[in-house]
Amino acid sequence: MRITLHDYVTDPLLTQKDGVNLAHENIATLLRGVGKEQLLVRFHDFNRILTDQGYALDVLSNTDCVVSNVGPHAHYYFYLRERFDLDFRILRDVRTAIWSSYLLQEHLCRPYLRDGDVLMVASHYTRAIYEKLFPHLRSGNTVRCYPLTVEFPAELPARMQASYFTLGYIGRLSEDKNFSDIVDLLVMMNKSQPGHYKLLACGDIHSTSCHPDAVRALILDELGEGDYFEYLPPRANGHVWELYRRFDAMLFPSTSNLETLGRVLVEASYAGVPVVCGDHAAAAELMPSSSLCRVSYFTRKTFSAHFDHLLGRVDLDDMAKALSGDDLRPADCHLEYMAHAQKFTDLLSDMAMNRKLVPEQLTLTDSQQRFVESLHATLPDALDKETVDALMADLMPWISGLQARGTQIRKQYLDWLVSMSKHPARTEGYISTSAQTNADLTCVGGIDIELCHVIGFYPEFFLADSLP
Repeated sequence: MRITLHDYVTDPLLTQKDGVNLAHENIATLLRGVGKEQLLVRFHDFNRILTDQGYALDVLSNTDCVVSNVGPHAHYYFYLRERFDLDFRILRDVRTAIWSSYLLQEHLCRPYLRDGDVLMVASHYTRAIYEKLFPHLRSGNTVRCYPLTVEFPAELPARMQASYFTLGYIGRLSEDKNFSDIVDLLVMMNKSQPGHYKLLACGDIHSTSCHPDAVRALILDELGEGDYFEYLPPRANGHVWELYRRFDAMLFPSTSNLETLGRVLVEASYAGVPVVCGDHAAAAELMPSSSLCRVSYFTRKTFSAHFDHLLGRVDLDDMAKALSGDDLRPADCHLEYMAHAQKFTDLLSDMAMNRKLVPEQLTLTDSQQRFVESLHATLPDALDKETVDALMADLMPWISGLQARGTQIRKQYLDWLVSMSKHPARTEGYISTSAQTNADLTCVGGIDIELCHVIGFYPEFFLADSLP
């Protein structure tokens, strides 16, 4: 039972690892520790797979299963399997929901899919979104699995108590994560109980409106002087647990189109921290009803899947009631996900042995069902294999060229990218960010989105009026 995957290590120059980075790292860590009596694991270099035919043949012709552990780029493995006429199975994943690059992956993979290939998702919600947008995925080869607990600490730091009620937030300080709702809630709660609540936020600053200086200015204007807000820059995931132990409750009001799970929800569950969140995406299947707050969605508004968006607003009165209610309690969703490491290795064993996958039941809450039914996306028509072969032949030199750091080749591809981009400001942002890193596949939200320009892939979506 031979397994191969990219030796994924996040670029240390990235300021913060998001859930996608951590998911790929968790899988690599898990498979490094698997005994040879279970699976024979070989790590490879994805970029070399794309540029060195001899190396690609050596790796791919001597495996039973490839784990696509490189972000939304599984289609390259599918293309190479066809090109070299090989017979391995491919496990690919979806780590972001309504997002151009993962939509592109599924669009290009479709004509290459075989019975033994599997799509891995983190939640029922994610599976429902992709089966809505790509009906051919309803055939049953989708598994909900996320072995994220493999690097959770065996023991948690001691609980830290304060004289005030600490509202915690971990993640990007961004508009699509509804961070402004948290600030508004903080102000509202302190006007009701002066000086009782403090917000402790840790994460990368993603939106100008969410910059700590802007937050402090707003709080000062609304509440006057006081110890209401503390910002901490991003920190390694292994060092977030002491933050969880400082929280009396964690806030997660995100209505982002990117959400597939909410890793911090599972982490909070493990740390024993109650959560107050919007009834959006996977939160509805992870959190008790006492944690969930109503969301008012923006309907009939067209969004580009090239960007992150807040899709609605969370009811602040619901959040305030949840925080002060007697029913607020920690979730226990981490218990199921602690079993996913074994579920993952069992899945790989089944794929390597070419055993047929037993379809899993799709279970949605009422709010998730309504959201999925209301979702409408503009996607290109399905492509035949010959057309995708030609597109992939065009993409192969691009993904390699854009990662050829410090070369004239990369400069040429960047110039071409700028000339064809329909979102030049975003492209310039990608170029600026990648110049500060190793410009590799760990630049999530970078190269994957930019490659959409090469083949003119620009999906849009909206939510219908029927959504309550």
